[in-house]
Amino acid sequence: MTEPMIKTDHLSHTYEDEDGKVVYALKDISLEIGKGEFVAIIGTNGSGKSTLAKHFNVLLTPTSGTCEVCGMRTDDPANIWKIRQHVGMVFQNPDNQIVAAVVEEDVAFGPENLGIPSDEIKARVSDALRRVNMTIYAKHGPHLLSGGQKQRVAIAGILAMQCDCIVLDEPTAMLDPVGRKEVMDTLHQLHDEGITIIIITHFMEEAVQADRVVVVDRAEMKMDGTPRDVFTHVKELKAMGLDVPVAAELAERLRQKGLDLPDSIITEEELGDALCRLS
Repeated sequence: MTEPMIKTDHLSHTYEDEDGKVVYALKDISLEIGKGEFVAIIGTNGSGKSTLAKHFNVLLTPTSGTCEVCGMRTDDPANIWKIRQHVGMVFQNPDNQIVAAVVEEDVAFGPENLGIPSDEIKARVSDALRRVNMTIYAKHGPHLLSGGQKQRVAIAGILAMQCDCIVLDEPTAMLDPVGRKEVMDTLHQLHDEGITIIIITHFMEEAVQADRVVVVDRAEMKMDGTPRDVFTHVKELKAMGLDVPVAAELAERLRQKGLDLPDSIITEEELGDALCRLS
């Protein structure tokens, strides 16, 4: 693995329910994410995946154990602002992230709050909008944009802060297929530029595009590996209540029917090739 961008060591996060009982939202999570990785974190609703993501941006801190970002512990208040200059977050609802009436002003909001000189802000905004393919919308009102375009504006705001890691908490959940593709294409482009991408998603078609998939179930980390390592465990994932890529599930069903198919199939192309070899 490359140098860790984020490292958790036996991280747990608890809260008290209405009866005063301690409930684990996360339990004993030890995880390293290297600089420049593209990681998908998956799990059912309530599994703890979003809680984990919020630790990376110091929206939450561990109840026990530690979380470090670029070598800085998140439980040290002196590190909060420094960490957030490295790690930016994009949330599920794009409308909740818009703070200005014009796209370029929205992207400039973060650098302005850092006290960056005006000329530098203009350069950063221009560069950020170019990198998410939104330059032609710089003078538009955000309310005129599609959901996918709004999410790309939110990503541009993080780039204008010169963050080198973007954590996205189900950023495509409220988008149509076109908007989802826009956002994923943008993330792959930024990953190619060296940005660390961490996406929380319940769309397995998105998770399969990552370099690495982490599975969280009932507050615990259950799997961590390449998409092929993870999604070939069809039965285990289904038992957790998770979907798997259609090709992986269909291949598993066909194997149960007696067809001699490789265990490693996770894409439609691989399934098609395997079936052609049988004919």
